Amino acid sequence: MPRSSLHPPIAETAQRSLFDQPISDAAVAALWQGQVTDAIILVRKEQHVDLKEAKASVDAYLRSQPALQRRIEQDQSDARTGLFRWAVFFLIGGAGLLYFLT
Repeated sequence: MPRSSLHPPIAETAQRSLFDQPISDAAVAALWQGQVTDAIILVRKEQHVDLKEAKASVDAYLRSQPALQRRIEQDQSDARTGLFRWAVFFLIGGAGLLYFLT
């Protein structure tokens, strides 16, 4: 058997990356719960990769699942809106408190 048949061509090897590895069911479950950070941590531990590669793997999975990606984007948007409302509430409350105390 020729040695070249044992290894894939270099161009084919370069195109494959760690991002092509499927992520675990636990990471997928974390994503469905809206816990993107937890999913990235799970991928890092399970695949023994660095943070950048784990995030890229999770992002690649999300790109392949449009419904899940929309759900996560909606959850993040709702969280930002809630945070903004609380910030406005505290600013107005602080200004009102300052007004009554002076």
